[in-house]
Order: sequence, then C-alpha cells, then structure tokens
Amino acid sequence: MAETGSLPQEVKEHLETIGTADVVIGLPSIDSDDGLTWVAQVASADRRVVIACPSTNGASSSALLEGVEILRYVVPPSDRYLNTPPGLYGAFQEVFQISQRVGAKCCCVWNTNPQRISSEVIGEMLEPLINQGFDLVVPRYVEVKLGSLVNSSIIYPAVRALYGKRIHFSMAIDLSFSASFVDRLLQLDPKTRRPRCHQWIAIEAINAGLKICEANLPMEPPRPPESTDVSSILAMVLGRLFQDLERNATVWQRSNGSQNVPAFGTLLRKEEDEVTVEVQPMIETFQLGYRNLREIWTVALPPATFLELKKMTALAGNSFRMPDELWVRIVYDFALAYRQRAINREHLLRAMTPLYLAWVASHALEIRSASNADHQYVLERLALAFEKEKPYLLSRWRWPDRFNP
Repeated sequence: MAETGSLPQEVKEHLETIGTADVVIGLPSIDSDDGLTWVAQVASADRRVVIACPSTNGASSSALLEGVEILRYVVPPSDRYLNTPPGLYGAFQEVFQISQRVGAKCCCVWNTNPQRISSEVIGEMLEPLINQGFDLVVPRYVEVKLGSLVNSSIIYPAVRALYGKRIHFSMAIDLSFSASFVDRLLQLDPKTRRPRCHQWIAIEAINAGLKICEANLPMEPPRPPESTDVSSILAMVLGRLFQDLERNATVWQRSNGSQNVPAFGTLLRKEEDEVTVEVQPMIETFQLGYRNLREIWTVALPPATFLELKKMTALAGNSFRMPDELWVRIVYDFALAYRQRAINREHLLRAMTPLYLAWVASHALEIRSASNADHQYVLERLALAFEKEKPYLLSRWRWPDRFNP
C-alpha cells in the first residue's frame, strides 16, 4: 500500500474518526455546499459514502450532510495540480489518498464543473466498478457535430490506432477507479521513482491491462476556458500525446488493430440541423501559415506532404478539402519531429495550428448537411485512416534515417 503521509495531520485525524467507507467521491473543483444538493440520493443503508472537497476556509473539517460524510481537506499549494497544467486539470492525488485511507472499494473524481454532476451521473460512473468489476470508468459524452474537434481529429483516432482501444474521450478528467487501480496510481513510477503522471490515466490503464469501460452520460463534453486560444490548447494536448508516445513506445509498437471497450448507459447524440461555421478565416490562416511557417513545416514534414499542402493553398470555398491520409501523416510527422527535437518543441506544436484549422475547415464543409449517421461515418473513416497509416509512423520511428517519402 502506498504511503499516505502527504495528507495533513488534521485530515488523517478526521479520517480516523470516519473509519471505513465503501465509496469516495472527490470534488476538487467545488467551492460551496450549494453544489451538494444531490448527495442524499447517493446514500444507502448498505453503502457508506464520503464526499471529499477542498476546504474553503483553510481548515480541514468533517461533517454529515443528508446522511453522507463530507470531508473538507486543505490543499497544499504545491500539490493542487500535481503533474497537470494549473487551471485546466484538477488534482487526483489527495482524493486517491483519502480513498485508500478509508479502504473504499472505489472512488470517483469529478474535476469539471460540479453543476454538471447529479446522483444519476454518479450512479453511471460507479455502477460498473461496484457490480461489474471494472477498474476504470471513462465518460462518453453526448456527441456534437462540431464539438471537441481536437479530440475527434487527433486524440480519439490516435489513441485508438496506437493503443488498440476505442475510448472516445481518453483525456477526460472526470473518472472512476477501482481500489486496486487507486493503489497502483499512488505507487511511484518505477522508471522515474517519482509520483506517477496523472495526465493520461486511460493509457496507464490500457498499458497495465486493466478492465476499462465507458459510461454514456447525458451531457456535452466540458469546454476549455474561453480565454484559451487554439494554439495553446493544441500545444498542451499534442505535447502530452507526443510525450506519451515516447514514454510508451514499446507498448504501442506491439498493438495491432483496435477493439471497442464495454459501454454502459444509453448513448445520446444531439439532433442538429445543418451546421454552419465561417470557414474562410480558417482557410486564410492556413494559406498564411504556408507562406510564413515554411521553415518549420519543411523540418517536420517530408517533401511529398509539403507538396500536397501547396496544392491545397489553391483550393477555395466549398472545394477546400484535406484528405484523411494527409491529415494523419501530418499528425504522425509532427510526433516524429517532436521526438527528434529538430526545433524548439513549443514552436513546433504551435506551428501546427494553421494545419489543424485547415482540417477543421475541410471537416466543417464536408459535414455541414450530414445526418448523424453520415457524420459518424466521416469520423470512423478518419479513425481507420489513423490505423491504416500506423506502419508509416512505426517505420519512421524505428528507422528515421532510412525513410525518405
């Protein structure tokens, strides 16, 4: 069992008073009891529940609310966003330690807006752990045609192709864990002897061969803060993805194909009429990028890819398209350039923004009048292209000096 010594002494004393519990629900982003109106519905005669929330007054406390134990814990400033970018991703560490300390069978950590949570949502996130023996539950949100495009265009298809599991929101930060997975995540990383990185927990579970499932939730994916620009989002997300490729190269190089993971609940899709978005500014940004970022693009991209991009600069209006295979190779080529450190990594990642916007413009034009079924076909086609082109990445990763496309 991992050491829980980093918990403040007064929190440990409150935990001694609480004793044992069956379920811990961590809410790192909640700041008042107003968001806890649903807690009475999660209590039951045969299940003891602890709600763990950061303290709002700088002091730890423990109290009963509607039959559920509420533990308020002080968050050390240095630990608030352990291994994660401040302001975007909540901390898991304190909730894991609390869950382990009370001997909980499972825990749920809900990092995003607490107003989105309810007893029904918590039930969907916990039931597969309690009754089905799963180790990790990942939410699958309501699908929106032009929502979560970084996930749709890069994260989902890349993780699917590389690691062989079709987890639709592998970067979700609202997750549920079995006790054994909590124990594993609290252990030091055997390679670095430092606390494990909590940035990409789904891939940690895949690599460990754990049982993973999805819970279909009746809500759209959380949105990044409005103040966050596209380049910053791409730099953060791609940096995490490409770092993970380096860290787990021996794992993803062995996987072939992909499989669905079990899903619970009803999958919902938002019924939408024709989706319109202003694509011309995106196309112009791409054209400007082709003129001004050639020095970086020619380092990251092979000549054949750069030639295809040149042809795209001549396309306009409704005829503008980026083929799936071209986009996939761009993503893979940038991953390779990131690994090789040919140029400053931050500059490299931000230079991908005009290319990403070109994909968004192409995608928006293709699906603007598409039905839900047609939209799913387009996304599946892209995912299959990532799988088909994986040997390209593998060849260039293993033999970078021998490959000259």
